[in-house]
Amino acid sequence: MKIEEAVTAVTAEANALLSCLGQPVVAYHVTAIMSEADFEHAREMQLALMRRSIEALVDDGLEDVAAEHFAARFHGCVGSTWRLLHRSEAASH
Repeated sequence: MKIEEAVTAVTAEANALLSCLGQPVVAYHVTAIMSEADFEHAREMQLALMRRSIEALVDDGLEDVAAEHFAARFHGCVGSTWRLLHRSEAASH
């Protein structure tokens, strides 16, 4: 898996987030997370994106609980994709 494929996989079901934050913004942040080799730093970046996602979704009219649920699912997808990407990178070396 390449970073571009990882970003596509993560954003495939993030239509609500893509519409309120914008495709370039989400793609930029997800690409930065996927590019980060250090797990802890990637996780910090991911948590910051999750907080920003909740705020944007609520500002866009979604209820708090629904925004948190969506952001948690997105967060999980980002994390699992990051692990897959970096596991495959480690295996190819």
